[in-house]
Amino acid sequence: MSAVVTGPAERDRLERAVAAHGVGRLAGVRETGSENDRTWIAATDTGRTVVIKEFPAAPAGAASARMQAALLAHVARTDPRLPVPRLLAGENGRPLTVEEGRSVLVTTFCTGVPLEDITLDETVVDSLADAQTHLLAALRDADPVQLSVPEVNEWSLDAVLDAGHLVPVHTPPLLHTTLKEIIAGFREHVVPVRDTLPAQVLHADCNLSNVLVENGAVSGIIDFGDAVHAPRVYDLAVTACYLGLALGDLEHPLVARYLATTGRACALDERETALVPLLVLARVALVILLGRESARRAPGRAAYQLRYDHLAERVLLARARRTTEREE
Repeated sequence: MSAVVTGPAERDRLERAVAAHGVGRLAGVRETGSENDRTWIAATDTGRTVVIKEFPAAPAGAASARMQAALLAHVARTDPRLPVPRLLAGENGRPLTVEEGRSVLVTTFCTGVPLEDITLDETVVDSLADAQTHLLAALRDADPVQLSVPEVNEWSLDAVLDAGHLVPVHTPPLLHTTLKEIIAGFREHVVPVRDTLPAQVLHADCNLSNVLVENGAVSGIIDFGDAVHAPRVYDLAVTACYLGLALGDLEHPLVARYLATTGRACALDERETALVPLLVLARVALVILLGRESARRAPGRAAYQLRYDHLAERVLLARARRTTEREE
């Protein structure tokens, strides 16, 4: 693994982070995509591979660091078998350290290949359903206040309600009606019942990058940065969205298999099940609208922000064309 950090000061910070967590000296490092924090996969001279997550010095960065540390600690206590990163303690005995005002976490490295780089089949989908339902079970009794988990964030499904103004800015006319109908449907059918649905702390972002697979089984669920306290069905809808994008069809038999399996395991009620198609579409809308807006605000991270954009647009364009053909 070759070093690709930007300069001596940055490499020194990473060297200190590795040393402070007792895993040897830095031998090589590469940065990987992430939303708000910066994340590196680091090799050490002891042969270990770890993950270094550095959060901005701003209050929001410190809050995200505390939340992710608390969530990983909770999952480790509740279900040690789950394939999630494990926190490594620093010199002070705590996992969260501060370096030049930035909060730093060092965790174990989950091996495997991201979902986006494999061919999905029944074995992988069943393993994903099993891992995710066990993670939901581990988080079921988690206290969102104690763990600093918010009820909404920029990417939570409820954010689609505030995304309408982005439709004409970032999408072609053919998609305008479809996207406006998705937002209106969310407002009409989800909002009135949202607070009556079974809710808990959720990972909320099992996308194609955040789920790793090895030998046909899920070997890692990573990046808890978008965790929220929200209706549990949101978690399943988000994952179903990304499976549908990877397969090019939101109603693909493998998506249906995933939803049927997780629905039974979580004992979803009729109200939750009925909302799933609309919730899946809401996430697709956010992939396009928030992804493009985020890329506009931070062009340097555009490749990361838009990694699912073409898949989402293709799915919605096909849906819009089918609607147009039926009307004609």
